[in-house]
Amino acid sequence: MRFAAIGDIHADFTLADAMIRRHADPVDVIFSVGDAEPNRDEAESFGVGGPAKYRKVGDFPRFVAGLQTMSAPVHFIGGNHEPWPALDAHGPGEWAPGFHFLGRSGVTEVAGLRVAFLSGIYSRYFSEPDKPPAVTPERLKEYGYFTKPHVDRLLSQARGKTIDLLITHDWPAGLSYRHHGKLAVGCDRIRMLTETLRPQVHICGHMHVPFRERIGSTEVICLSQVRHGVSPADAVAVLELTPDGALREASPTGRVFA
Repeated sequence: MRFAAIGDIHADFTLADAMIRRHADPVDVIFSVGDAEPNRDEAESFGVGGPAKYRKVGDFPRFVAGLQTMSAPVHFIGGNHEPWPALDAHGPGEWAPGFHFLGRSGVTEVAGLRVAFLSGIYSRYFSEPDKPPAVTPERLKEYGYFTKPHVDRLLSQARGKTIDLLITHDWPAGLSYRHHGKLAVGCDRIRMLTETLRPQVHICGHMHVPFRERIGSTEVICLSQVRHGVSPADAVAVLELTPDGALREASPTGRVFA
């Protein structure tokens, strides 16, 4: 089984699929690491947190109407810029033809892969308390934070299971990448998930830059935003699930991550 993971799409689905077709075609499944902004109409785009000047409907309505299709079925988590009011009201499941929303957090199986996932980014105010404060429609960015109950649900569902792939929006803390000269990038709670679940591969986005590093036995692949990548390989990772259950990179070197 061959699959692609794509970085932050930000409502540019035609471009994202062109990058996948160029770098990964053919694939059986596509995973999106959040900030896809799958706005089915203009009303849903108004629910995306962030400055209004960055808010757009994008080309997703064409995919909803069946005028365009992606290279393979897409399974996506949410980032901090999503139509969260609509996604939360809908819940996990088919969001549009060929697009499946995984949900806020959990463990699922996709095409033979056991996938753990966590949507959103960290906020001390929302992510630390056992009972986080309620989000308010007047402050849309609050929808884009994960909470401790989301993390606890993921850990509970993963207990006793071997995880092949972990998908988060934000990076794990402690990577050596320097952002504006500083090492303080990523989230401690997500680092804890990487170290606790020990997936073969952990894929994330959010920072809009490509980077790779190992945490223990886990290969961490940070993907660029689709419009920021110098090459498709910056925003697209192509992996294969071998018959013995190992993940390997679909490249001439065929690097095995297990």
